[in-house]
Amino acid sequence: MHEARELIDAYWPVLFAFLTLLAVWRLARAAFLVWSGQAVEKEPKRRSAVDGARGSMGWAVARWLLLATVLAGATGFGLFWLLGRPSLPSGASFTTTELLDLLKIGLAVVGGLGAVVALAVAYRKQQVSEAAHVIATRQEDRERTKYFNERYGRAAEQLGHDSFAVRLAGVYAMAGLADDWRAQRQTCVDVLCGYLRTPYPEDDRTEREVRQAIITTLLDQEGRSAGLELDFRGVEFEDLDLSRRSFAGSITFDKAVFHGDLTDFSGAEFRGTATFRGARFTATRTSFAEVTAQRAELDFSGAEFTGELVDFTAANLSDTKVHFTDSAIRDTTLDFRWLLAHHVALSFERAELRRATLDLSAVNVLPGSLTNRSRSQLVLRSADAEDSTIRFSGSRLNHAVLDADGGRFADCVLEADLVEAAHAGLSTEGVSPEGFAAGLRAMRRAGHPQVPGPSTD
Repeated sequence: MHEARELIDAYWPVLFAFLTLLAVWRLARAAFLVWSGQAVEKEPKRRSAVDGARGSMGWAVARWLLLATVLAGATGFGLFWLLGRPSLPSGASFTTTELLDLLKIGLAVVGGLGAVVALAVAYRKQQVSEAAHVIATRQEDRERTKYFNERYGRAAEQLGHDSFAVRLAGVYAMAGLADDWRAQRQTCVDVLCGYLRTPYPEDDRTEREVRQAIITTLLDQEGRSAGLELDFRGVEFEDLDLSRRSFAGSITFDKAVFHGDLTDFSGAEFRGTATFRGARFTATRTSFAEVTAQRAELDFSGAEFTGELVDFTAANLSDTKVHFTDSAIRDTTLDFRWLLAHHVALSFERAELRRATLDLSAVNVLPGSLTNRSRSQLVLRSADAEDSTIRFSGSRLNHAVLDADGGRFADCVLEADLVEAAHAGLSTEGVSPEGFAAGLRAMRRAGHPQVPGPSTD
């Protein structure tokens, strides 16, 4: 018996400290969950009438009372052993004052138990209140989603109506829904883009008005919503007018067809990615005149140009890539006169030119900044040109790299008088015929021209 008491004397402080820390940790964790509002996030194993309120009120109070009793008992037992297990006096030895003190202690203990009950009830009420709030929020979200779905269904039904006026109303209804329904904004935009891909009679002017309204509302959406993607893939556009528009995000015109008298992007501003891969430009005139592009990418790879003029005059490009890789330019003038280029890559790699004019006259290539020494690039690598004209007259290409390696320029005319390219990088390996390559190399021996500006007429 004496050895057992010695063993208890040796290990009881450790056991007492462990139990005390465990109880304090449980209390602190429960208090933190209540304070942070996470008490109802854990899914209960058994759902009660109110999600997040686990078990009955009586069971919750009993658990807290049990925890308080265990903690109080452990504390009292620990103090008893800490004081050397003193012998307790008999009841007759207590004075009236001491009895009153003991009564006060008893009442304090009872009050403490009452406080525990009050804490348990308050904690339980908070759980129920927070769970009810979660349920109300979920119900509100369901009602809102139901309302948006109903609006979506009505707008989609209007878009498929036979009446022009109803279809036009459907366009604005879907656009309005995209403004209100942030979670499904891209879906609403995709529906309108998909509408543009449906075939329609070319002589139906009312349908053209509906489609123009779609394009206008979509571009307005793109201007208001960062990260919105506009997908006009495979759409046929007649006399498209997107002049003075701003394109900040991603816009796709891949395999689109641009026909009519004028496709107009003049004065537009590009600050993102615009792709025209595989598109067909058959409009008499396509205008990108005076466009501004900064940290942008315009990709015309694989596009086909068969109209009379594609106009990039007076464009201002900075930190921008423009690709005409694998494009076909037939019976068309591609006009880049008065282009202002600052750290620009303009590529015609593997492009096919037939009876075409590539006019790079009066192009002004600016030097790189102190932090960005990269040079602008003009790439004609592996280009295949026949019976075409390429002009560099009056251009300042000192800060550019011209790469024409492997290019074939059969029966082509090179106009390169008054070109300033003394410090330009030039590569003409494998260029044929040799006379065309010699003309390119001669540009590096040119003088310092006065570069004319665009006409004000």
